Amino acid sequence: MYTSGQFAMIGNVGRKALRLYREEELLIPAMQCEENGYYYYDESQLSKLTTIKRLRSIGISLFEIKQILSGEVSEEEILSSKIKETDDLLRDMKKMASDKKIDGVKEADNLPIEPDIRPFEKCICLYVDENVELEKLGISVGKLYEVAAHKGVEVAGSHFVRYDGLMDDAKFAMKTCLPVNDYRGEDTIELFEESCLHINFQGGFSKVSDAHKIMRQYAEEHLIELSDRVYEVYNQDMSVDLYYVI
Repeated sequence: MYTSGQFAMIGNVGRKALRLYREEELLIPAMQCEENGYYYYDESQLSKLTTIKRLRSIGISLFEIKQILSGEVSEEEILSSKIKETDDLLRDMKKMASDKKIDGVKEADNLPIEPDIRPFEKCICLYVDENVELEKLGISVGKLYEVAAHKGVEVAGSHFVRYDGLMDDAKFAMKTCLPVNDYRGEDTIELFEESCLHINFQGGFSKVSDAHKIMRQYAEEHLIELSDRVYEVYNQDMSVDLYYVI
């Protein structure tokens, strides 16, 4: 079972999106704890979340998605209707269909290496301290690059997201960070972790949930106790460096 924070991280969505899907009865949590009121999801619900994200990415409304999930209409009927609306949407949908056909090849060609233990190297970062929707992560990253350019600061590495409070929804938070050189201010933060379970995942940003599964399974098999802090570093080659703080 996953807390809302854990499920949002693994499913690569914001908690606001999860709350919306719950309220619209698209994705109901597997259970709610009577003691603290927290919602919990199980791994089997990731496939439904993937379906919802996929349909939302091409402009399908929540109402239409609810109809599809309930079986009132078929996905093919909705897609056929949307294809006729605009050429741009048709192009996006064709790309998605192509991506789905080669998913198996992608996964076979991009098997991740075994995790290792290493530090998260010290860095000074500009950051945005907000619980943004991960679908809109680019907006926060864009803000950081604009700040760096305005201040004449040199970017020192790939942008990343830090998650905190994964085991306690009341403390859940995330920071979008951009490493920089030779600059310190109220809008920067110094980060360093002495020991982390790490993996470089080559499967692409959209498949990062697979890397989280690998890390959690590896930690369980090797009796490694993970904290509730995780870093996701998004590299230019579309790989992701994932750090679970030990």
